[in-house]
Amino acid sequence: MSPDDFVALALAEPIESGPARYGYAMRVASGNPRPPGVIALTWIAGRHERDRERIRAHSKQNVKDFLEEPGFISIVTGFIGLRGFTVTAWEDEASMKRALAGHHAEAMRELFAGDFVASVWTSVWTAQRMNRLWVRCTSCGSLEDVDDDHRACTKCDATLPERPAFW
Repeated sequence: MSPDDFVALALAEPIESGPARYGYAMRVASGNPRPPGVIALTWIAGRHERDRERIRAHSKQNVKDFLEEPGFISIVTGFIGLRGFTVTAWEDEASMKRALAGHHAEAMRELFAGDFVASVWTSVWTAQRMNRLWVRCTSCGSLEDVDDDHRACTKCDATLPERPAFW
């Protein structure tokens, strides 16, 4: 599935359970296997359905631009009611800045120049600690540390499943 294949999901009624609200999410991975150097967190709240649809249109183009940046790793994005969110993983801040100079810059101009959205928050985070990436051997069940992306189980020498992306 490509960003061109965004699927429009709508809940007939908002689903809530106590303090929990439910919505939808999507992940788009670039195939970049490197660990993230920075993670960007964003939320943006629309005032009404028109804002949400405009945010989604901008997001679609942003994801296309992100996929063209070699330092982009992946994005998880979605909506709960009128509040959208993104978590993007990048090799480094320079990669993120290059990608944000594309359509994202146009979206920011609209945000600050017009009567668009109720509120927004963005941030960029770096790791305090990166734990190991583990994969279970399908032959013997050993949990293998595959940070170095080795291909054989250290216990039984069977071929390990492909190491998943870090994010």
